[in-house]
Amino acid sequence: MTKILFFGGDRLRENAPLSSIAQYFLKKKIETIIVTDPIHLKKPCLNGLTFKELLKKKKLKFLTFNKLNEKKIINLIDKDTFGFSINSIWKFNKNIISTFKGNFYNYHAAEIPSERGAGNISWKILQNNIRKGSINIHIIDREFDTGDIVAKKKILFSNKKKIILPSDFLNVIAEKERIFLIDFLKKMIKKEKFKKIKQKHTSSFYWPRLNADKDGRINWAWDMKDIISFIRAFSKPYNGAFTFLGKSKIRIYNAEIDSIKNKFHPYQNGIVFRKDKKYIYVSNQKGSIKINLADIFSEDKTIKLLGKKFI
Repeated sequence: MTKILFFGGDRLRENAPLSSIAQYFLKKKIETIIVTDPIHLKKPCLNGLTFKELLKKKKLKFLTFNKLNEKKIINLIDKDTFGFSINSIWKFNKNIISTFKGNFYNYHAAEIPSERGAGNISWKILQNNIRKGSINIHIIDREFDTGDIVAKKKILFSNKKKIILPSDFLNVIAEKERIFLIDFLKKMIKKEKFKKIKQKHTSSFYWPRLNADKDGRINWAWDMKDIISFIRAFSKPYNGAFTFLGKSKIRIYNAEIDSIKNKFHPYQNGIVFRKDKKYIYVSNQKGSIKINLADIFSEDKTIKLLGKKFI
């Protein structure tokens, strides 16, 4: 009986892509087992559910490991078993890889080899590389995102819509990936031959995983364009870039360059010099940063912004 072992989990605050694809094939009478980890199981999906709760609701069978149990995984694999990784945190050792006999693939929702690693949308925004990209499936080998590419779909992030935040990019990707993944997995199950494209290592860039709560602190000494791209890179569905007023932590989810022509001394960087009913205005040596009050969150509801300096 055909079986797919899915490794990994859904994206943050989504009910996809892994659980959605696994459920599709389960309905097609394909045995599916999801191999995941405690971090993914606790992640929030939509409608207030965690990934663990979502799997139970969808009646998807799953196993969880901090560290992959090689013996248990290999015991699940036979000649009719395929492996597919989506957002997996693990490197796979040679014994697991060889047991799949070439039927082991990874979905990478970004360009490769130029966008290997994790946090790809945030890194894309930071580099202002926002017009186009691709989604890819590659053969799994012992390093992250280095195997031969077997399927690719180019994506244009349309200028017709305002595509500036991670959620905007992810919405565009989500529109394309379901058909892309299902089509590939159907071919995989039929054991069709895929054309292999070797990655060019000299064109590769690998970027590490990001955590908004640790990596998202704003440096108000930066150029205002860099501050704005940084704020946007950590925006929803992530937890937001952050700064402090005294001991109060403030999260900021979006910002833009203001039309004001004033330039300020570097000492004035980060000062909220104006506030109206909708916006605050923050000084930068190159000009002014405009932030919608709806894009600011603090647990301290008594905090006063005008005349204060973000640190």
